Amino acid sequence: MAEAISVGEAGAHFLNALEAEKAREERAEIDRFVEWLGADHLMGDLTAEQIGEYLRERFPEAFATDDDPAELDDEMSTLLEPLRAFLAYASRLAFTEENLVPALRLREGGGGARGGAGAAAELGGAYYVTIEGLESLEQELEDLKARRPEIAESLRAAMADKDFRENAPLDAARDAQAHLEARIRVIEDQLRHAVIIDPETKRGRANVGSTIKVLNLNLDREQTFQLVSPSEVNPASGKISVESPVGLAVINQGPGDEVLVDAPAGQLRLRVLEVEG
Repeated sequence: MAEAISVGEAGAHFLNALEAEKAREERAEIDRFVEWLGADHLMGDLTAEQIGEYLRERFPEAFATDDDPAELDDEMSTLLEPLRAFLAYASRLAFTEENLVPALRLREGGGGARGGAGAAAELGGAYYVTIEGLESLEQELEDLKARRPEIAESLRAAMADKDFRENAPLDAARDAQAHLEARIRVIEDQLRHAVIIDPETKRGRANVGSTIKVLNLNLDREQTFQLVSPSEVNPASGKISVESPVGLAVINQGPGDEVLVDAPAGQLRLRVLEVEG
């Protein structure tokens, strides 16, 4: 599991990753589940059996007979959609030991996988990131949202000048607002699709967060670097993007594997020596 996090904290984490309108729509069901389970309950202790208990209390009419329904009807599935998204999100970030979405018995539910692989497929494309990178994105999002009042005030001040034809401050404020909101949307989308791959999921093979030692067979020289998401790249610290030519070549490779890298300077041959993390 990525970290010890309570159900209340995870619920807030999930809602904060949504656009404001979407968060308002989904909050009621998430709050209902958090209150039922207890805000201090650890996500890592959440089980499919507990979700089953929640369903029986949430929809007693569906469990009125001795035969439990294999799946809930469309109306119930729609009501549980926010909870499905929350559990899939928790699985992607490895807040839970497994993907618990199937326990909801939704009419169109999906399969589960450790570390969120199943949940990522369920909700669309994944954005692979380290825990540190996730925290950095969350902090940047918080900082950007905190700038909204400042930019709104700049717009109000600039619009006080009724001559909009040559109002440079107004143009600058509008540009700043557009760039701010665009960046907020990008980060919110990344957070919605964030996947932290834990060591168990990697099974000794290179992926985001892994530190890799390779032998450059062209130069007979060893190199060590860490694979990170594009937003975390820092060549001075040995962090290279998983989407770079080297990153794309070594991903999912293990010790002893040899790969070819199509680099600007020509094709490189690398042998993977060690993979940590």
